[in-house]
Amino acid sequence: MNTDIVAPAPADTYPDTGRTLVAVAWPTGRPIYAYTAEEIADGVDVYTRRLKAAAAEAGAADAR
Repeated sequence: MNTDIVAPAPADTYPDTGRTLVAVAWPTGRPIYAYTAEEIADGVDVYTRRLKAAAAEAGAADAR
């Protein structure tokens, strides 16, 4: 058994950023926050970015 594993810090030790903390990455302890509506609209994921790129290629004026 690996005894070097350290649990991440509890969620209440992270500073309040006004965003919803949804998880803590293990084993680094990095906080993971929910995306905001603006981030989703800007294309935070590969699928959304591809849709925007395809719309831009097709000549849609509001694609980006």
